[in-house]
Amino acid sequence: MAEEAAATARGGATDEELRAQFASLDADGDGQLSVEEVQVALKKLGLPAGARFVQDLLSQYDRDGDQQIEFEEFRRYVQSKERRMRAVFDSIDRDGDGQLSVAEVHRAAAALGISVAPEDSQRMVELLDTDKDGCVDYAEFHRFVCLLPGAHVSRGQILSAWIDSASWANAMEYRLGHVPPSQPLERFLAGGVAGAVSRTVVAPLERLRTIMMADRSATRLGPVLRRMWADGGPRGLFRGNMATVIKVFPSSAIQFAVYDACKDVMLAYSGPGVSDLSSQEKMVAGMAAGAVACTATYPLEALRTQVSVAQGGAGSSYLAIVRSTLAERGMRGLYQGYPASLANNSVAMSLGFASYEALCSAYARWRGAPPSSGEKGLVGGTAALLTMVATMPLENLTRRLQVQGRPGFPRKYTGMLDCAGQMLRQEGISSFWRGSLSSFAKVAPSIAATRLLYESIVELRGIGGVRRYRAEAAE
Repeated sequence: MAEEAAATARGGATDEELRAQFASLDADGDGQLSVEEVQVALKKLGLPAGARFVQDLLSQYDRDGDQQIEFEEFRRYVQSKERRMRAVFDSIDRDGDGQLSVAEVHRAAAALGISVAPEDSQRMVELLDTDKDGCVDYAEFHRFVCLLPGAHVSRGQILSAWIDSASWANAMEYRLGHVPPSQPLERFLAGGVAGAVSRTVVAPLERLRTIMMADRSATRLGPVLRRMWADGGPRGLFRGNMATVIKVFPSSAIQFAVYDACKDVMLAYSGPGVSDLSSQEKMVAGMAAGAVACTATYPLEALRTQVSVAQGGAGSSYLAIVRSTLAERGMRGLYQGYPASLANNSVAMSLGFASYEALCSAYARWRGAPPSSGEKGLVGGTAALLTMVATMPLENLTRRLQVQGRPGFPRKYTGMLDCAGQMLRQEGISSFWRGSLSSFAKVAPSIAATRLLYESIVELRGIGGVRRYRAEAAE
C-alpha cells in the first residue's frame, strides 16, 4: 500500500490502473502473461517481438523464472520505474495539461537532436492514442514504456523507441537521424573500455608474442619467458602495457564505432525492407573500421612494439624511445611498418567482424535464439582464432618492420615485400607463423573478453536502442 500511495502522490499509476493494464495484456484471463501474450502486445505497439527482446523484457519482471509474468511481478517492476516514467512524460508535457500533443512530441525529439519530421510526430501520437483524441495521456504513454527493457527507460531511449516503433508499425524506413545523440559517444566509450581492460588481462602474453615475432632468435617459449622475468620481475611481464592501453583504447573504440556507423549508413541506403547486410558488405565495413583505427593510432602501436622488445635500462622508457626515434628518422620513424600494419588491420577486421556475425547467426539458428553476452564472448574468441590463422603472416611482417633500427635489431628491410622475401629465403615459410602458439593463447581470451565486456556494456546502457533487437532478429 505504501508503494501505491507513493506512486499516486507523484502522479503515477494507481493499483486499479495497473490491474486494468495487466488485464488488457492477459488475453486468456488466467492471471499470468505468457511469452505469446507479451509478443502480441509488442507487435501491436510496433516494438520488436523477437526472442532476445522478449527475454530481456521478461528478465525485468519474472522474478521466479517460470517464463510467466504474474500481476505482483508486473506491479513490482512498474512501480520501481514509475518515477522515471513520470519524469520523462512531464518533461515532454511542456504545458502541463497531462496530454502530449503532436507539437510537444516534435519539440521533445528536436531538443534531443533527433531528426523527426512533423508527419513522424503525428504517427508517433497515433500509435499510442487509443482513445483517438489526438493526444497521448499518461496511461497511454505508460502502456508503451512498460513494455521496454529497463535499460531503455530514459528520455532519449523512450523517444528513440517511440519513433522507431511508429515507423515500423507504418512500414516506414527508420533513418540514421533517429539515433539518440548520446549513442555514438557511448558506443565509442564502450569499445574503448572493453578493449583496454581485456588487453591488460593478457598483457604478459602480448609481450611474449611480440618478442617472438620481432626477434628471429627468440624461437623458444622458455628462454623468452625467462628474459621477460629478468627484465624487472612482474613488471617485466607487463612492459609495454601502458602503451598498449593508450593505443588500444582509441583503437578499439574506433573499430566498433566505425564498423557500426558503416553498417548504419549502408542499411540507410539499402532501400526499404532491408534489415541486414550481406557478408560482403559487413567485410567492407570491417575493412573500413580496421583502416581508420590503424591510421589513427599507428604511432602508438609502433611505440608499444618497440617498448615490448626493449630490455630495461635508461633508453627503454616510452619517452626515451620516442625521442630517439624522432631524432633518427623524424615522424617517418613513428610510421615504419605502416603499410604492412594497414594491410594486416584491414584484413583482420574485415574477416573478424564478418566471421563473428556469421558465427552469431549460425549459433542463433542452432539454438533458436540469439546468443547472450557471455555466449557472444565465446563466439568472438572463436572468430578471432579463425582470423588469426589467416593474418599471422602480415602480423609477423609488421613486427619486424616496426622494431628494425632499435638496439639489437639492425635495419635490414626496405619495405614489406623485401621483408617477406628475406624471411622466406632465410627462415622458410614457417617464419610467417612464428609466435602462433602465444598469439592463439593471447588473442582468443583477449577478443572473447573484449566482446563480452562490449556486449555487456551495450546491453546495460541500452546502446543501439530497440533497433539493435530488430537487427539481431534479422540475422
